[in-house]
Amino acid sequence: MDTPVTKAPPAAPEAIVKLQGLAFAHPNDTSGRNVLAGLDLVLPRGGFTAVVGPSGVGKSTLLRVVAGLARPSAGEVRLLARPRPDRRPAALVFQDARLMPWRQVAANVAFGLEGLHLSAAERRRRAQEALALVGLAAEADKWPAQLSGGQRQRVGLARALAVEPDLLLMDEPFSALDAITRHTLQDELLRVWQKTGASVLFVTHDLDEAAYLADRVVVLGGTPARVVHELTLDMPHPRLRGALAEEVAGLRRALEQNFVGGAGI
Repeated sequence: MDTPVTKAPPAAPEAIVKLQGLAFAHPNDTSGRNVLAGLDLVLPRGGFTAVVGPSGVGKSTLLRVVAGLARPSAGEVRLLARPRPDRRPAALVFQDARLMPWRQVAANVAFGLEGLHLSAAERRRRAQEALALVGLAAEADKWPAQLSGGQRQRVGLARALAVEPDLLLMDEPFSALDAITRHTLQDELLRVWQKTGASVLFVTHDLDEAAYLADRVVVLGGTPARVVHELTLDMPHPRLRGALAEEVAGLRRALEQNFVGGAGI
């Protein structure tokens, strides 16, 4: 009689970030009230994780803590990046591009490379490569004022990509753009993500955007905020925008269970 073969469960994906018991309170808040508390989250290396939740719940605060720009009041943040003197472990893309108007486009992109162990020639090469990656190689010598809003956001993305981060943190980067530009940049971001293999943590208030981009959506809720729901989207890219109604409805239900009528989403 043949001995049945027992299959081992699939190995868990390698992590890029581990958050355990994370808590954060604003230092100047004399009430001592936590914005985040008891937050546990593991981000897989190479994954695209979106974070959604109501306005003011602490989504951007979470990004700042992961980026090392804010110190947690309790818990542990472990960024498991591979240290190298010529790159940065994480890069943050803001809602507005925050370009320096006195620097041309290429110099804006190269800003994050200053302080790394790179020659001036290598900094220029990396900046040009990042601009080419976001389709702006021909705009390298322009000034920020000469660019459209969508182009400025591409420059902000290129600046983050130039440092070759293991983790790309994005704080509602397309929310101020018109719908056509937003959809174009969403597709550009997916192309860049797949080409670079970077891990992405993407904050958005747009449930359709989260379902279109991410392979996992995390819902923050409560006061103080914690992870109240997770949705895995095991769907290949490119996705059809009109075919995600069921996934978006599931996210909205999760939000409405924690917030009256989904107000403030």
